[in-house]
Amino acid sequence: MAIASPKKRAVIYARYSSDMQKVTSIDGQLLLCRKVAARNDLDVVGEFVDAAKSGLTEDTRDGYQRLLNGVRKQDFDVIIVEHFDRLSRDPATIQRLKQVFEFNRVELMDQKGVYATATDISIASLYNTIYKPQLADKVRRGHDNAVNSGRIPGSYAYGYRPRPGVPGERMIDESEAKIVRRIFIEYTAGRSTRDIAADLTREGVPSPGATRHKNKAGRTTWNHQCFTGGRHGRGIIGNELYIGEIHWNVRSTILNPETQKKQKRRNPEERHIIVKNAELRIIPQALWDSAQKVRNERAIHMFGPSGKPRRRPVVPRNNEHPLAGVLRCGVCNGRMRIAQSSRNGGPRAACANAHQRGTCEHTRSFDMDVLLKDVAEKMEVRLLSPKAIEEAMRAWKEERKSDQRKDSERSSLERRRRVLNAEIERLSYAIANSRRKPNELIKRIDDCDVERETVEERLRLLGNGGENVISFDHPKFGDRYRSEAKRLVTGLKINPKAIETRIAFRNLVDCIIVHPVRKRMPYEYTPYLNAAALFSMKLLEDREKSGTISTAYYDTVQSGKSVSS
Repeated sequence: MAIASPKKRAVIYARYSSDMQKVTSIDGQLLLCRKVAARNDLDVVGEFVDAAKSGLTEDTRDGYQRLLNGVRKQDFDVIIVEHFDRLSRDPATIQRLKQVFEFNRVELMDQKGVYATATDISIASLYNTIYKPQLADKVRRGHDNAVNSGRIPGSYAYGYRPRPGVPGERMIDESEAKIVRRIFIEYTAGRSTRDIAADLTREGVPSPGATRHKNKAGRTTWNHQCFTGGRHGRGIIGNELYIGEIHWNVRSTILNPETQKKQKRRNPEERHIIVKNAELRIIPQALWDSAQKVRNERAIHMFGPSGKPRRRPVVPRNNEHPLAGVLRCGVCNGRMRIAQSSRNGGPRAACANAHQRGTCEHTRSFDMDVLLKDVAEKMEVRLLSPKAIEEAMRAWKEERKSDQRKDSERSSLERRRRVLNAEIERLSYAIANSRRKPNELIKRIDDCDVERETVEERLRLLGNGGENVISFDHPKFGDRYRSEAKRLVTGLKINPKAIETRIAFRNLVDCIIVHPVRKRMPYEYTPYLNAAALFSMKLLEDREKSGTISTAYYDTVQSGKSVSS
């Protein structure tokens, strides 16, 4: 008697694009895909959903990212979608996805119930190329009509709330409007935006994000940039809605095809749409004019006659510097961010709580290049000293004890897996040659199969063992330790922005606490290392493994105090 082949495992992906569509669109897609799975005898093992997320983006779609992780792990065999554009509307992306699916032996199926071929994907890509501009024109036309009618598409500004039952219409929220008036009055009186933000935070006044995200942490923390905005933002002080004017289509958001990041650009004046609605006025005209005069004067004082910020082209992106994401404030223990640039164009880091929210007193900024140079010099001395090597060897022995315990459990699990495989094979042979009903044997196979999956999952969590661990021999261990430390220090001196160097540095350095000091005084900081990262034989080559084996062993490197600012 032949044994029926197991069903293919399938997952469903559903998405709708914007607030103009309903949540029921997701339910409809899921129901349709479930029917497709039933017709094709597929076992649905999961569903991934993205609500109100554009098909032109990838990073912001949580369901999409979880789906890709499942593809890479080969957790299923088939992906079912209503249309291919549910996965992506970008032709290049959908072609790349098909290649990723094929590499991981995962098939793609749409509502027709037919496995997608390269030709199907090419036709869908061509359709999306034609459809995207048409869709954008339709959405833009709908938004423009709404604005001309006095309605506002999208989210609502601080000081307003949606009018119930009338999509797009706004009404004044008196409790928030009172805070808006206070901000304008204090700003006009000459107070800095940081001081205003610090007072509102200290008083526990709900911030703009609090009313939109009820459970968001830090909902009473105000950021001074929300008052004046960034390079392209208006902020509260520059929002004409507070004087009863709806300004629409002033800027456009476009996608950079190289970085896949969105950028804002100002549209020509003739494309701007301005509609007046006196019912939405919160700020008197005289107060508004005074606030704009103060804003212009401050901009000219800070940036020169143009009143516009000048960007230094040599300032690196945040993730290109080895210290990005590593520095922490020595006062509040909060993150430090790239806040400005030095005279030579290098990045300077400052406490985010102090710089943006005014909730920390550590207001000094630090030259990240100078700090990195000193850290590299200290690492060369501290990591290669006899005491450092002795400490590393001690920590390595502790790590190996843990590995030995895992090895014992791994061996036991592998033996059990071999027993289960043999049992399943024996039962399958018995079913094939039995004349009696095999129900009990099939149930026993199912039980063995469930236990085998549990064993395999535990083996996966334990990893492959000590493939990167050298035997505990003092000379060899010392040589390996010195070699890895020297390679990292050399990389930091020669090319610190190289990908391999940055990853190895961030794997090794857990964080660096930067302490407050007076101006023109040497920097003081305390680095904390993941010393176990040096035990890997592939600290600089393997980006993933070197990060997973690191265990926090703090205080391996002490404070450095010899850097001039």
